[in-house]
Amino acid sequence: MPLPYADAVITPGLRFRTLTETDAPLLVEATATETAPALWGPNPPGPYTLADAATALREWSDEQVSFGLLDGDRLLATFGLMAEAEICYWTPPPHRGNGYAVTGLRFLARWSLEQAGLGRTWLEIQPGNEPSLRVAERAGFRFDHLAAGHCPIWEDGRLTGARHDCLIYVSSGSRTTSSPGAEPY
Repeated sequence: MPLPYADAVITPGLRFRTLTETDAPLLVEATATETAPALWGPNPPGPYTLADAATALREWSDEQVSFGLLDGDRLLATFGLMAEAEICYWTPPPHRGNGYAVTGLRFLARWSLEQAGLGRTWLEIQPGNEPSLRVAERAGFRFDHLAAGHCPIWEDGRLTGARHDCLIYVSSGSRTTSSPGAEPY
């Protein structure tokens, strides 16, 4: 099912929208100070070249939708929504710790339910990734279960064949959530 295009001002100065291949220069700038694997999936660590960024956005468009949280032409955080309703996120180093990932994740979870018609969204987080766990919890996601040996391990942009455990967090606004008193977005 193709997802609708997102383009919304979510707070004064912050815009959440679908990223396309024409946004490659924004990814180049956003990854300029990154040394760890940036974003998600089969990609090089930052910084990206213009070709890396364009290729990533083009390849991602086949299996997921990429979104950005922007302040004007500055990319503050990125998000991916995969066909099976998994959400992933990344914040450029200069913008970490400012709540941008939380703001965008809350918006995307709500948008996925209300605009895209997805009944449930979830996150796969590597145990020990404390910053990501804090983002998930602050955005209203709740721990669901440990998926042992579930997540593939990437090295140098390639799958290694090995897997690691993942903590699965689900959106508290999901239609399938049964926990009473879950906070709305």
